[in-house]
Amino acid sequence: MAFPQNVVKQAWDNVNGHCNRCNKQLVWDNRGDDGQRGAWEAHHKLSQSHGGGDTLSNCEILCLNCHTNTKSYGKH
Repeated sequence: MAFPQNVVKQAWDNVNGHCNRCNKQLVWDNRGDDGQRGAWEAHHKLSQSHGGGDTLSNCEILCLNCHTNTKSYGKH
């Protein structure tokens, strides 16, 4: 399951469109768009397989590089 749009938007606003980990400036329209400047994804801090929900407290905005370097990347 994916985060609801309102959760993603609130998480995005909370970090002013920057990656939670490296602080890179991101582009709203480039979510998941690999190869595009400022591409990013909404990431579950605690994976869904470990009980993490689709809530704001479990959502972080990550550039694609930081996202692929998470221990839970590709796992649900």
